[in-house]
Amino acid sequence: MDLPPANDKSALETIENELYDPKKTMEDITLHRVRDAQKDVLPSSWRGDEPLLKEAEKEKGFSFGIKFLLVSSIILLASLSFTAWRVLSSRNVVSSANIDMTADIAPYVEGGIETPLVLTLGNRNTVQLQEATLTLMYKKGLGSQDQEEKINEKRDIGNINANEYKRQDFKVTLYGAEAESRDITVKLEYKVTGSNAIFSKSITKTVVLKTPPISVNIEGPSTLSVGQDGDFKISIKNNTATTSLPSVLQLTLPNSFKLSETNPRPNSRGTVWTIPPIEQGKTTVILVSGSLPGTQGETASIRAQIGSQGDALNSIGVVYSSNSFDINLRSSPITFSLSLDTDRGVTDSLRYGDRATLTIVYVNDSDIPLQDVAFKLSVSGNAALMDKINPNDGYYDSQAGTIVWNKAVINNLATLAPHMQGTLHVSIPIVLQGTNSPELKINITGVGTSQTTDDVVAVLSKSWSVQGSASINANTTYKNSPFKNTGPIPPQPNVDTTYTAHIVVSAQNALVNTRVSFGLPLYVSWLNTTSNNSNILYDARTRTVTWSINKLDAGKTLIADMGVSVRPSQSHINQSPAITSGIVLDADEEVSKVHIRTTISPLTTAIFGESWSTNPSIVVGN
Repeated sequence: MDLPPANDKSALETIENELYDPKKTMEDITLHRVRDAQKDVLPSSWRGDEPLLKEAEKEKGFSFGIKFLLVSSIILLASLSFTAWRVLSSRNVVSSANIDMTADIAPYVEGGIETPLVLTLGNRNTVQLQEATLTLMYKKGLGSQDQEEKINEKRDIGNINANEYKRQDFKVTLYGAEAESRDITVKLEYKVTGSNAIFSKSITKTVVLKTPPISVNIEGPSTLSVGQDGDFKISIKNNTATTSLPSVLQLTLPNSFKLSETNPRPNSRGTVWTIPPIEQGKTTVILVSGSLPGTQGETASIRAQIGSQGDALNSIGVVYSSNSFDINLRSSPITFSLSLDTDRGVTDSLRYGDRATLTIVYVNDSDIPLQDVAFKLSVSGNAALMDKINPNDGYYDSQAGTIVWNKAVINNLATLAPHMQGTLHVSIPIVLQGTNSPELKINITGVGTSQTTDDVVAVLSKSWSVQGSASINANTTYKNSPFKNTGPIPPQPNVDTTYTAHIVVSAQNALVNTRVSFGLPLYVSWLNTTSNNSNILYDARTRTVTWSINKLDAGKTLIADMGVSVRPSQSHINQSPAITSGIVLDADEEVSKVHIRTTISPLTTAIFGESWSTNPSIVVGN
């Protein structure tokens, strides 16, 4: 077949004509000249003995899927093998779940009574528990978590073999409030073969306390006015069937509580009482009185604890029982002010023999009237002459020492109008002499009824210590002396004569920090001769003699004698020259704390009370 010229038809058109030419046969078809450059890579004909598509060569080795399947199978087999090993070897592993602990104790226990606790311990492990110990732990009393309150009872029970059961009996003693719950814990510690580690297991039982063996209870007013005295009763009861052991009561009062009276008196320090044994069913009572100066609406608490004697005298060991009591403070629309008058005028001090007049002004400070107002004044102490007290319009009970004013004696007290005030007067004579610093105590209480609130109460208390006097007297002696004096009498210029200074000190009330002092003129010498060498000292630098008395009991008198030497000068002729400066007494009253300072005139060569043929006091010329 002749090919058409190359520029007449394209190669594609030529192939198309040949393919679809009905006159052509397969044998006549020859290789087209599509691309001469492809001769080496394309087949030269469409013959069946050399197909265009050839089968790819098969890869050698395992495929990825086969490899993944093999690895997964190996991991599964390893897991199954490990699980089987753990299951087969678990018979030799110690587990706390295979340790049985049971504590049997009554759910309700009597306070202060020994209660049995039975612990049953079983080992269901296949191996032995070694060096096992049991520790019983609980809080014995009601106090703080100190060593005396916490119980830790430890027991060594040795080894516990596999499938072995052991029993331990304990005694538990608890103190506390009724219906209080308490936890009791038992802890097991042990070792296993091949390990130094300590393993443990614990169980806890909760019990409820019944009535404590010794109970304490506080009774008193739950509401007080600011400054009002309240009486509180602390009862300690023995609830057991036997006599109790000695115990200690500790009372905790608010910081602002003003304790006025206790019966019986507490121990030397604080509000602590030693309670002797109490018979079964009996009760011991402690009475406490005092007031709270707080603010309206404030709540204060009193707390009482009873327990065993602690390490110190005033401390509690194990607390058996405790009780708290709350006090609410309220203010009153009734207010008081008072003043004290004596012959010396308005004063805030009393002296022996004073005739004191107490003036009390009361006021209704509210905006509403008060009904049935009454006032009661209590006088106590040992300073007042009780049988000579004279109230103004009030009713005086000399035996009780009380004066009462009410609407029966003052009409306006039936209804005290808002902001209305009144005045009460009482004359109180003071003793001429008495014990150490006698005291006058007054307490005035006002009561009334408000239209909007409960009964109101107002209280005012005050006290005065009667101030005493301290006296000092001194004179010069020559013959009447415990020492032998020498030198001419009457004295002569430029010649030494010795004298004795005789000093007497006394006081109505007890004194502290007491001392007597005086100076010596230049012509007088200190002989260091005294009746009390330890308390009388001379300072040569200041030329001062000091007698340190310190404490002087009430009504007591002390005497001291001191020797001096006097050398008069010519200027002293016809005179009695001074041999001391002014003699000063300084002291503080022990109770009232008032400072006393008394000064007397200097001693001279004047001698009184001795027999002489001539005047022994005046210096004469040679």
